[in-house]
Amino acid sequence: MKIENYIPAFLDFWESVKKPTLLDLESYLADNDDVYEKYFPIHCPRTEERLSAALQKYAGKVDDIRSISANLPSIIEEVNETYRQTFDFDVELTFKLIVGTFGSNAFVTRDNKREIYFAVEKLSAEPEHLRVITAHEIGHVAHFSMATKGGMDWSEVDWGHGLTTLFTEGAATYLSKRTVPGLEEPVYFTYDDEGEPWVKCFEENKAEVKRRFLEDALGEWDMAKEKEWFRLSGGSYFGYNRIGYLLGTDYVEHLVERLGEDAALTFWNGNDVKADIIEWLGK
Repeated sequence: MKIENYIPAFLDFWESVKKPTLLDLESYLADNDDVYEKYFPIHCPRTEERLSAALQKYAGKVDDIRSISANLPSIIEEVNETYRQTFDFDVELTFKLIVGTFGSNAFVTRDNKREIYFAVEKLSAEPEHLRVITAHEIGHVAHFSMATKGGMDWSEVDWGHGLTTLFTEGAATYLSKRTVPGLEEPVYFTYDDEGEPWVKCFEENKAEVKRRFLEDALGEWDMAKEKEWFRLSGGSYFGYNRIGYLLGTDYVEHLVERLGEDAALTFWNGNDVKADIIEWLGK
C-alpha cells in the first residue's frame, strides 16, 4: 500500500498568504498539476466560478482538513487490513489525499483501478465517517478483484450504462457495511450524519424509484441520467441526489439473500447482470 498525502502542501499554500486570491489558487494548482491531473476536469470542472466559490469555502473547512490529514492515513491502513482479513484482499493500492475544489469527494481512477483519490475538503472529519467512505472506495477495488479471480471477462462489461453503475455502487456500499458495521444506515450513503431524510425519501418512495429507474434504463442511457442517479449534481426526480446508490444497495442485498454473498458479488461473471436488474426493477 502507498499513501501519498498532498494535504500539507495545500495547507502551506493556504497559510502562506493572508487572504489567498483566485490568482494564488490558480498558481498553486498549476504548480501541482501532476497531483490534480485526474481530478480536473472529470471529477470537478476547473472553471473560474468553481475556483472562486472554493476560495470562499476553504476557511470554514481548514480545521477539518488539518484533522483529516492527520487521521486519514491510519484509517486507510486499518480499513485495508480489515478487507485483507475478511475477504483475503491482497491488491496493492495507491491512495492520493488532496484538497480539491468541492467536486467529487472520493473516486477510483478510470485508468487505474488500484488508485484511489480522496478530495478531503468534501469529507466529514469524524473518524467513523472517514472509515465508511474509505471502505466504500476500497470496496470498489475489492469487488473488481473478486470478479477477476473468478475469471471475469472485462471486455463484456458495459461501463457506460447506469445498470452497471447500479451494481458496482451497490456492491461497494454493501462491502462498506460489512467492513465497518454497526453504524446508522444513512452514514453508509452520505458519509456524515445528515442523511436520514435522504434514506427516508428512498424507503417511502421505493416502488416509484424502481419504476423511474427502469424507465430510464430501458431508454438510451446518457450523462443526464448518470448525473440524476449517481452524481452530486442530480436530484431533480425526488429532491435528493445519488438515489441510485440506495437502489443499487437494495439490489445487491436482495442478490445476497437470493444467492449468498460470494455468488452475489461475482454475479456478473458469466451472467447478464443488466437483465437481472431489469427483471428485479419490474417486480
